[in-house]
Amino acid sequence: METSTKNLLKFFILPLLLLAIVLYVADRQISPDFLLHVDFLDVGQGDSIFIQTYQGRQMVIDGGPSDQVLSELGKVMPFFDRSIDVLMLTHPDADHVSGFSDILKRYKVGKVLITGVTAPTAAYRSFASLVDQKHIEKIYIHEGDRVWLDNATVFDIYYPPQSVIDDKSQATNDTSINGKLSFGKTSFFFTGDASSIVDDYIVPRYNLDSDVLKVPHHGSKTSTSTELLQDISPKYAVIEVGAKNNYGHPTQEVLDRLKAIGAQILRTDQDHTIKFTSDGTNLVKQ
Repeated sequence: METSTKNLLKFFILPLLLLAIVLYVADRQISPDFLLHVDFLDVGQGDSIFIQTYQGRQMVIDGGPSDQVLSELGKVMPFFDRSIDVLMLTHPDADHVSGFSDILKRYKVGKVLITGVTAPTAAYRSFASLVDQKHIEKIYIHEGDRVWLDNATVFDIYYPPQSVIDDKSQATNDTSINGKLSFGKTSFFFTGDASSIVDDYIVPRYNLDSDVLKVPHHGSKTSTSTELLQDISPKYAVIEVGAKNNYGHPTQEVLDRLKAIGAQILRTDQDHTIKFTSDGTNLVKQ
């Protein structure tokens, strides 16, 4: 009788209990280590960032230029996870929006955050069409908005103002969402492809101080002003850039400015996917 009970426990009850725990975690998407994860994905000449909060909420900022984002997400998400809470599109250029169509086809997406700035390209039309077909909630955001990812992780939007969104002559790069992700004492500043024109707008208006800067526009010489860098004063500067790209990114001018402020420069063309974790106090480069 005792042996029979042990066998029942070993072969039936324990596996069911383990399965229940796995399903519970998958359903709740609770991060098993209760840390904030921010992963700058190696998607070539484009941007894509995966964020998982300490409560397991997931956001992807930009989708990169191709379906390469799927293989990169597969490396940082559990194999059984087929849902993403939020997609944020900083601006509609192809090297930021193209991979979102592939994400929308593979994953169940809760909502998308967009500015409302559009582009007459096949990549953007595909993204917009899939969002509508799947009846995904669209949230239009602009300067002054605050997005809570969970009860302790917040994304503050510092740019663009509504006037820039409404200006149809504005270059799409300079409509890029700029904002700060904060969790406890840890913060990340995101910039899309903004030029120094955007720097001139946000620097006088906001406290940009952050631990990590996503360097604007892949390190283009028209971006990342000295004033922006002095205000952010990042410990780490991450450049999302493709190897041997045709644009000369990142430029030496930007690299020199980053070195001048003492930032540790990390590049996806050299370091591949770049991962950070934080417990709200301590930031760790993985």
